[in-house]
Amino acid sequence: MTSNSDPNRVWPTGFTEAESQEIHRNLIQGTQIFGFIAVLAHLFAYIYSPWLH
Repeated sequence: MTSNSDPNRVWPTGFTEAESQEIHRNLIQGTQIFGFIAVLAHLFAYIYSPWLH
């Protein structure tokens, strides 16, 4: 366990700046992938069902 006085760690998570940026990058990429899949699912639902026709 790291102490609170470690200057390379960011409070309150205890991650370093680089670790925080990597997690953020992965979160954004995952959100984009989820959004793309959601758009495809809605497109297929529109094409193959009488939704809004």
